[in-house]
Amino acid sequence: MLDRSIRFEPEDIVTRPLGARQRGFIALAEAFAARGHEVLARRLDGAYITRHGVRWGQLADEAPAFGDALPDRILAWRDPLLLDARSVAEDGQRWLWYDGGLAGLDENECRMALLTSLARIIFTDPRQRDGYHNDLGFIPRLIAPGASPAFVAAGNEHIAVVDREQVAITVAGWNDGLADIVRIWREEIAVKPAHARLEIYSAALANALAGQESNVPDVLVNLVRDALGDGVRVCMPLSEQEMAARMANARVFLHHGGNRFNGDHAGTWLCDALAAGTPVVSFGGIAEARIENGRNGYIVPDDAAYGNLVAQMLGDDAFFAGQSEAARNGRREWLNVAADLEKL
Repeated sequence: MLDRSIRFEPEDIVTRPLGARQRGFIALAEAFAARGHEVLARRLDGAYITRHGVRWGQLADEAPAFGDALPDRILAWRDPLLLDARSVAEDGQRWLWYDGGLAGLDENECRMALLTSLARIIFTDPRQRDGYHNDLGFIPRLIAPGASPAFVAAGNEHIAVVDREQVAITVAGWNDGLADIVRIWREEIAVKPAHARLEIYSAALANALAGQESNVPDVLVNLVRDALGDGVRVCMPLSEQEMAARMANARVFLHHGGNRFNGDHAGTWLCDALAAGTPVVSFGGIAEARIENGRNGYIVPDDAAYGNLVAQMLGDDAFFAGQSEAARNGRREWLNVAADLEKL
């Protein structure tokens, strides 16, 4: 498995915040190992260690992965240019796990990498598959990502409604519809429970509110600052285990996904929230492929409906309990992803 993003260690999931890209890479590598495969995961930089059955190395290392034996599978994580750099067994396969925009596959270097490697493209969103022009003759597979183990475990530990605080959580970026979510919280939820909170996990926004250098527009900073008295809390991102505990204590996960903010083709946070037993409210986008509308969350048409559903999740125990149970029962783990990839 090959990733070219940032320097990280597999232990970072318990010591510091990691992006969904790195968390998914770690979880899938460990899922393959748990299913009995010998796995070498190479990333841009980091220590040479073994953790949970996965050997970790660096991309620059050209040493054979498995001695004299060539790998049966090479999986490039989101980067087509990693595909043809290493040999594969005679009957082996190269896979490209791709949850990015389709324009990235049309760049000349990427097209050449796909052609020379004969890789199998794995999309994560039906919108990618439907929009792919496929002039290279490839037939993309569609495999959804999974929830990280920490969220699965947290969901198992917080089944009772009484364990849940009247909290809504969002990780929406400052340029991914966060302003709309804050406005809905303030203007479209007529009656909130007395102790209801909206927790926004954003380092950029937290830094901006503290007066530090940030790219967050002043209009959003002022909007959020005005909402602090209405139960809005801005929090620094947490490690995976800490975030899983917070998610499993909340009642609803707020996602945008509207037409202007639907570039996410992974929806990893949606998988994590559902595994923690926390229903989702969204305008659409990738959420349409991750939730069962009306069963473990809702895709809503407008701000008023969004606010109404959030209010119900926070204030109606029976309504929340049914949605939460369905979310937990229908969760998808990275172990399921590994099993799906084995079938290719």
